[in-house]
Amino acid sequence: MKSDTWTLFKKLGEVRRNERLDRAHLEAAKLRKFRELVLYAGTHSPYYARLITSLGIQPERCMPQDFPVLTKSTLLAHFDDIVTDRRVTREALTRFLAQSHDPEDAFLDTYRVIHTSGSSGEVGYFVYSAADWARGMAQQMRSRPKATRRNPDRQRGRLRMAYYGAIDGHFAGVSMGSSIKNGLMRFFVNMQMFEVNNPLADVVAELNAFQPDIIIGYTGALKMLAAEQRDQRLRLTLGGIGTVGEGMSPLDRQVLQQAFGCDVRGTYASSEHLTMGVLEGDGDNMLLRDDDLMYELHADHTVVTNLFNFTLPLIRYRMADVMQPASASTGLSATPYLRIGSLIGRSEQAPVFINDAGERDFISPHTINEIFVPGITGFQMRLQDGAGFRFVVCVDEALTGDARVRAVDGVRVRLNEILAQKRMTKVPFDVEVIERLPLNLRTRKFQLIVHDTTA
Repeated sequence: MKSDTWTLFKKLGEVRRNERLDRAHLEAAKLRKFRELVLYAGTHSPYYARLITSLGIQPERCMPQDFPVLTKSTLLAHFDDIVTDRRVTREALTRFLAQSHDPEDAFLDTYRVIHTSGSSGEVGYFVYSAADWARGMAQQMRSRPKATRRNPDRQRGRLRMAYYGAIDGHFAGVSMGSSIKNGLMRFFVNMQMFEVNNPLADVVAELNAFQPDIIIGYTGALKMLAAEQRDQRLRLTLGGIGTVGEGMSPLDRQVLQQAFGCDVRGTYASSEHLTMGVLEGDGDNMLLRDDDLMYELHADHTVVTNLFNFTLPLIRYRMADVMQPASASTGLSATPYLRIGSLIGRSEQAPVFINDAGERDFISPHTINEIFVPGITGFQMRLQDGAGFRFVVCVDEALTGDARVRAVDGVRVRLNEILAQKRMTKVPFDVEVIERLPLNLRTRKFQLIVHDTTA
């Protein structure tokens, strides 16, 4: 994957200078960048060109609120016209993702691609040029856990960092981890990846052999490792932990701190915007590093305008995540950045099954979330009271006959692969086609994993 080192260094310098600004000056700088993005999008994106013309928007003086909210459904429906490179199409990305599982593979030898179903249940595609990615990764580099070594036998050499998540595909976490493993940071960090869908006992053995200084991973998966550490099957001496992909409650932090005895930092990231914020200290407040993001907070969703991705402009993009402004707190450092309370709506339950050896093991929700099968537009796992589950899917309406059958069969094949990798080959499941995915009647949000109420 090509990298843009100059853009990365330039952006790192900018965000460090921004830390000395007040809020008004930071917002003014962001508004200038927003207008530059609009001017570029209006020139290179047919979708935004039409919007600018039909709404009479003047790029040199416009505001985000001049644009309509962009939902994920709208993004998917108009994807080919929203991207600013006419070679990037939804159909071409589908073919690419069906063939490539290496996050370092570049689409058209140029673009980094991330896919996810996220909290909407719809499969989404997000594309970054080398310069877009470098601007986004600057936030990741400033938000990683404290680089501390507690193992007295290893005070020299590169810092050892482990990433525990889904690594066999084009996902946000492993893509950012791969940038550390193969980019400029490789000279300072020895980054190793550990597949969350491998049997837990195998991962424990591999981590014991590697002995990382820092481990980064999904909150739920790290809590599984914490249980292994308490039972002394896992024997790590960590200097820091970073949680990603899911919210981290005060109880989650306490569980990890008690098991590993080190600093625990929660990071808020997404496929759409990469690293977005970090939990401060031991409190619940999260600092949104919004150098290149513009937020509009609502009671049941958040609208975000991305200022660093010029390949796939996301102006007023709606996210299901709910953010609440933080109450005034003492003892926190002055900053131009936004503070919010704990993030709401970022966690899913991890299904636990009995593996082939008769032992309890888990499947990470992210492993399910990141299933990609061409022709499948949405899916949900429904856990049954016994040992199995139903997997309901939505199929692209354009597919008929044999193509529709192949898409559903592709889901069965992928689920069998996931279960075989976890050594859970005896776990029963069915795949069922439904017209649309339901929302949770209480929260009005989509849930990826639920208990089956129809069994």
